[in-house]
Amino acid sequence: MTPQRTIVGPIYEIAHSVLAECAEFQQFQAGGIARAEFAGFLDAMAPALMAAGLPAEDVHFAKRYPVSEGAFVADRLGELARRGLLPSAGYDTVRYDELAAEMRAHHYHGRFRTYIYPEEARLLFAIADVVRPRSAIFLGSYYGYWAHAALTAIAADGGHAVLVDPDPRAQEVARYNLERSGLAHAVELATTTGEEYLGASPRSFDFVVLDAEGPRTHPDPEQRGKAIYGRLFRHVLPHMPPGAYLVCHNILFQDIAECPYFDGIIARNRGELGPFLDLVGRELRDFVECTSTEGVGIGVRAG
Repeated sequence: MTPQRTIVGPIYEIAHSVLAECAEFQQFQAGGIARAEFAGFLDAMAPALMAAGLPAEDVHFAKRYPVSEGAFVADRLGELARRGLLPSAGYDTVRYDELAAEMRAHHYHGRFRTYIYPEEARLLFAIADVVRPRSAIFLGSYYGYWAHAALTAIAADGGHAVLVDPDPRAQEVARYNLERSGLAHAVELATTTGEEYLGASPRSFDFVVLDAEGPRTHPDPEQRGKAIYGRLFRHVLPHMPPGAYLVCHNILFQDIAECPYFDGIIARNRGELGPFLDLVGRELRDFVECTSTEGVGIGVRAG
C-alpha cells in the first residue's frame, strides 16, 4: 500500500505544480482561451491533479482561478473604490510581491493546509494597505496564513491586530511565523473562541476578518460550517464603530465557472449564511462579493 502523503501549506501550490508547464494553463493565464475551455482541460487533468494530492472538489475550484492575480485584485479594488467602500484603489504592489515571494520561500505551515488562494492573500493585503486599520481582529485565524499578508501592512502603519483561534497548535504556528518575520510586537494571539474573547474585551476594531468554520455535525445549527459567521458577527458588532471594515472568506454565490458542482456549494452557502447575510443587510451600508477562487465578501459598517 502506498502511504498517503501529508499535504501542508496552500492547496493552490499542489495544482500549480501540475499545471504550471501545461500549455493550456499558460494560455488561460495569457487570456488566450475562455474559462469554459480551461474548465474542460481541468476535467481532463483531474486524475493527474488528484494523484499529486489535490482533493477532488478542488479540481472544480480551480475552474474559478482568475486569469491574472494582479488584474483581479486591481479590478476588485477599482470596483470597491467606485462604490465608495475604499478611499482609493492604489496599493503597494512592489511590497506585496516581495512579501509573497518571502512567504513562498520561508513561511512555516506546521501540519496545516490552507485554502487561501494567491489572489485572496493579495486582496486582503491590498485592502489593509489602502485603509490602514489601527485595530484589527481576525476571527477564526487558523494558523495565521491569510492574516500574515495583511499584518505586514497593518504593522507598517503602526496598527495592532488580534488573531483569535481556539486551536493551540495553530496558534503556535502563527506565533512562529510572527516572530520569524518581526511582526510579533504588533499582534496578540488569543487561544480561545471569538465569542469568549469578544465577551471579555472592551476594545473596538476598525478591521474585522472572518474565516471561522464549525464542524457540520455540530449539534448547534448556528455553529455548523459557515453558519458560525452569523454568531460571530453578532458578537463583534458592538465592537465595530461606523466605517469599520468587514472582510469574509467563502462568500460564494456567483458561479463564474458555470459548473454544476457549484450548485450544491451555493445552496449550502445560502442555508448556512442566510442569517449572517440578513444581519449584514441591516448593519452594513454595502457588501460586495468578490469572485475569487473561494469567494471574498467585503463591507463597511453603516452609520
